[in-house]
Order: sequence, then structure tokens, then C-alpha cells
Amino acid sequence: MGSCNTNLTLNEMEKIGNKSLGDKKKEVLAIGLMSGTSLDGVDAAIIKTDGNQVIRFGKACHIPYTIEQREQLQEAFAHAKRENNPNVRSNSILIAEGVINRLHLDAINEIISINQLQKNDIEVIGFHGQTLLHNPEKGWSWQIGDGRELADNTGIKVVNDFRRFDVENGGQGAPLVPIFHRALLPNGETDFPIALLNIGGVANLTWFSGRDPNDMVAFDTGPGNALLDDWIRKHSDLPFDKDGQVSSKGNVQEILVNDLMNHDYFKEMPPKSLDRDAFDVSSLSMLSVEDGATTLIAFTVNAIKMAEVMCPDFVKKWYVCGGGAHNPTMMQMLSDELYGDVESISSIGFDGDYVEAEAFAYLAVRRIYNLPITFPGTTGINEPSTGGKVHMPK
Repeated sequence: MGSCNTNLTLNEMEKIGNKSLGDKKKEVLAIGLMSGTSLDGVDAAIIKTDGNQVIRFGKACHIPYTIEQREQLQEAFAHAKRENNPNVRSNSILIAEGVINRLHLDAINEIISINQLQKNDIEVIGFHGQTLLHNPEKGWSWQIGDGRELADNTGIKVVNDFRRFDVENGGQGAPLVPIFHRALLPNGETDFPIALLNIGGVANLTWFSGRDPNDMVAFDTGPGNALLDDWIRKHSDLPFDKDGQVSSKGNVQEILVNDLMNHDYFKEMPPKSLDRDAFDVSSLSMLSVEDGATTLIAFTVNAIKMAEVMCPDFVKKWYVCGGGAHNPTMMQMLSDELYGDVESISSIGFDGDYVEAEAFAYLAVRRIYNLPITFPGTTGINEPSTGGKVHMPK
């Protein structure tokens, strides 16, 4: 379980971290790993950071799941949903965890190799693991992946289990990336309020009134790509809606979108977070593959539009990352529906495909420097808090 300094502001915590390491914290290389709810594979990225400033470093990599591995993970998802208890571990869970451990180890070895580094060049690895079920109302969020095994097999310290402290202390445990989003803001940016919108399996936003992290607001907006990817895989031979080639040919079924927007989640005020399978979209089952894809994108965009109204003020500029940023249908709908300009995060020099992986490298460094990763405005926890379990290699 992570440690927490209570009754301290972010600036006070950062001063404590600075004092413990001297006036300036050491910049280190960190690897971040992410296997998201879209079930496309494992992302690995490397950054150089002191826990505050971020310097992008070298090449990132992606290791896709095979069809068999994806099916093994889907069996674990089904078990988790049936049991709704992270203490019940079936054979399917153990098999899935083995898949996650092996692929993440492969990703670590690959990213070290392609960047021509040695393992002792890396200070820490941020290992999110694979979320099976997210249930903060019951005080838990269920990720699989063995941080101890990863540390022993690499000889590098590993931080994982990032969400536990937050959910056990009244927070939602998500989203975790807002403090990293803050670090990505261009130095010359003045056109606030700004939002960074991450459209992964679940979509989330971080709203900024300015550069003070105590003024951040963040929450899951609703579905992202998970429902769309599931739909495409079920109704075609494609793994996802590449370049909007399916959704661009469909028509939005507004009545079905309106029905989906009646979900109680959209009536809740933030902070709030979602499980990947929170929504039942069986009402779309009679649609063509094209109409279903376009309607699911419209559902995602309508949820983001609803979230926009829940922010303290209207966003002037949106930076979009995650798989959704590559879908022209998604980006066009966002531009049509949202107040403010909509741009890909690539416009400010970042690769939106690896923002989440980079974020977990950043969070791992903040953990070892005892800096906060979650905040009252991002997860609902009472005080800015660090989190994550540190595994030292044998």
C-alpha cells in the first residue's frame, strides 16, 4: 500500500520531496507500461523526469495481443464480472496474469533494446497491470500483474498497484493521469480553461483553469473505444475501426444514443469513474456494422459533451490523445459538438498513443520521490496523496 502525507498541499508535499533529495531532485530514466481496457496489447514508453518536468526520451513500442491471448484475457474479464470479488482467483485469472507478466517483460526488454540502453540505466518501471474490474464504491479496483516477479526478472525496481491507496481512502482510484497531463501543458499556453481528453477503452478528461494542480478537475466521461472495438471485432474481420473506415459509412441512430444517455452515471457529478463494461449496448444488436460503429462513437461524444457541462467552466481548447484521436469520425464529431477548439495532442509534440504508458513512468518516479499522484479534484480523495507499491529486485 502506498504512503500518504495528510493535511498537506501539493506544494508542501513537493517541498518535502525536494528537501529529502536536496534542492533539486535527480532526473532519471523511467519505463512506463500500459495494457488498457481496449485489449489491443501492451504499450511501453520511456521518459526522463525529476517527477515534475518531463523530457521525452527515445522510442516507444507496442506489443499486440495474439487472438489467443485476447481470448484468455476476455475469459478473465468474464470471471471477474461473475465473481465481483478480487479475492476469488480462478484458473482463468492465473492464466491471464501469466500472459500479462510475459508480455510486459517482453515489452521491457524490447524498449531497452531499441533505445540501446542497459537495464542499469533505468531507475524504475511503472507497471499498471491489466484492470479486470473497477469498483471504487466497494473500496477496490482489480488489476492483475505481478510487480514482484517483474522486478526480479529485470533487476529494476517496479512500482505497481497505483490505485489501491486511493480507493481504500475514499477516492475513485481513477483517473490517475491528470498530474501527468498537467506536466504536458506547453509552457507558453495561456488559453485556459484547457482539457486533455484521453479516449482509451474508457474516456476521461482533465480540466485545467491554469497551471495550479490544486485547480485540476478530472473524471471518466463515459465509454471510449472499448465498446467500439468490441463491436468491430464481433461484426467484422477487423481488430478496430482503423481510420474510421467503418464508422465513416454509417448513420447515427439518435434514438438509441438518447436511450444509452439515460444511464445513471451521466447524472452523477464528478469525481467519478467507470468500469469498462458499465454499459449495456445490446439495443444496437440489429444494426449494421457501419451504423453500430457510428452510433457507438456518437454515444462516446455525447457523453463527453455531457461531461463538458460538468466542468467548472467551458473549455477553450481540447487536446485529444488515445486511440480515439486517430479516428476521423470521432474527431469530426468532437469538433462539431464541443465548445472550443479540438486538436490532437500531437499538435503540442506528444505521441497520443503512448501518453498513458508515459504517465505510469511519471507516476512511478513521483512514488519513489514521495510526491502525490491523486488529488481531491481528480479522484475525490481528501488530501493530495501518493500511491503505489514499490518492489525492489532481489
